[in-house]
Amino acid sequence: MTAIDYGRLFNDLPTPYMVLDTELRFLDMNQHYLDVTQRTRADLIGRYVFDAFPATAEEIAPFETALREALSGQTSVLERQIFPIPEPDAENGGRREVCWTCRHVPAYDENGEICGVVQHAVDVTSEVAAEQMRDAVSHEFAHRIKNLLATITVIARRTAAQARTMEDFTTVFGQRIDAMARTHQLLVNGGWDGMLLSDLLEGELTPFRNEGRGAITLRGPRVLLTSTQAQALGMAFHELSTNAAKYGAFSDPAGRLEVRWTLEAGKLKIEWNEDGLHDVQAPDTIGFGSRIIEEVMPMQVEGEVERVFNSTGMHCSIVVPMA
Repeated sequence: MTAIDYGRLFNDLPTPYMVLDTELRFLDMNQHYLDVTQRTRADLIGRYVFDAFPATAEEIAPFETALREALSGQTSVLERQIFPIPEPDAENGGRREVCWTCRHVPAYDENGEICGVVQHAVDVTSEVAAEQMRDAVSHEFAHRIKNLLATITVIARRTAAQARTMEDFTTVFGQRIDAMARTHQLLVNGGWDGMLLSDLLEGELTPFRNEGRGAITLRGPRVLLTSTQAQALGMAFHELSTNAAKYGAFSDPAGRLEVRWTLEAGKLKIEWNEDGLHDVQAPDTIGFGSRIIEEVMPMQVEGEVERVFNSTGMHCSIVVPMA
């Protein structure tokens, strides 16, 4: 029968193994253990394990307890423990943390006496990171859904309060929900990392282009909005566009809309200018659409809004902190 080279088999095992004596000094380890810890056999053989891998008392405690249990003859398992690994090449002696599930079993000599402990480690760092990401995404998703439903509830109530008929309510409410949906779709397409101000404006103003309703000009630098800013500004742009279609730049072929924005000193300033009209008058009452523009949106983004009406159009200035 062919003899098995157990030394080579141990060294070639695909997960980290190390062997300590009864004083918790290194007796042996396989190549995978050396690769993961970025050490050599000469660095470790004969060294006390917690001198070779220094850590705080709190970090050491569970490992020492588990190793002592194995030396007493009991198998011990540490689930998902953080294992700090020094990185000699890093600046200022940095450390890399891995998450290991470790199994410790007693090692016996030829007389059946315990002479040390064997540790087998399974790296679960990626698994734990994926679970943490999943939990964070689930929490954020639940938070966004809660806020979204609350916003829809407010919109429904305010729209119903000002609607004269069910048809009026259905039309206006549907338009407002569509505006929210467009913004959400753009955010989803961007992975919820934010969206460009220019894309948000194009999404709201595209329905009013090429319909003989007046010229539309957009000018400004590349500005990336957060999801909160995008949702708040998207609602405000929808209301401004709706008002322009009813009473402003999109209600008259001679009407013009120019939207310009600048980014200076940590503030985004948006100038919405409607011009080319006749006998424009400020509204006598403040509807829910005006409240979204002048009250709700500024509160959501901690910004400022000012609207000024004159005989030929309307100017709306929006300032949003970007820090």
